[in-house]
Amino acid sequence: MQAPSPGRVQLILSAKSSGPSEQAIKLASLPREETQLRFSGALDSAITEVFDVMVGISLGSSDQVTLPRVADYTAMIGLAGELCGVLSFRCSMDTAAGITARMLETSERPTQETIRDALGEICSMVAGSFKVQVSDLATQCWLSVPTVVSGSDYQLYPLADGMRMQVSRTFEGSLLWITLDLHGN
Repeated sequence: MQAPSPGRVQLILSAKSSGPSEQAIKLASLPREETQLRFSGALDSAITEVFDVMVGISLGSSDQVTLPRVADYTAMIGLAGELCGVLSFRCSMDTAAGITARMLETSERPTQETIRDALGEICSMVAGSFKVQVSDLATQCWLSVPTVVSGSDYQLYPLADGMRMQVSRTFEGSLLWITLDLHGN
């Protein structure tokens, strides 16, 4: 697969789960290009909307397609229902502090607890915006409570089958990554 152009979403498709879900079957029957356009557009728009409104900044584009094995912070939220998966948001400690300070409109360095709350909220809002923008999923897909992991002694593993969309952007010169791993029921 070619590297995506800066500011674009990288979509990785693997073997599709089978299941009784009508929506999963509908999504699986879409041509690869149509699925890529639909989901990448929704994810791209969700990220832009959340950062513009909640953080008050437009993220920069990045051509960095390799995800870090570990980031200082990883916020995750599960999706369940007609579309199942996990959305994760990864960034460095300094980036997390900068995003939180902008959200709170303060120049003081936020506490670790405040940073975790802010990243969980960002992750939740991006996932919520994504599912609303894929209109036929809005009422058929539910979100879990966000979870935030900090430190460096952990690894995230993608789903064995399904779709992976990954986005890298810059926030005040630092990289951040948003990944959406999806599979049907």
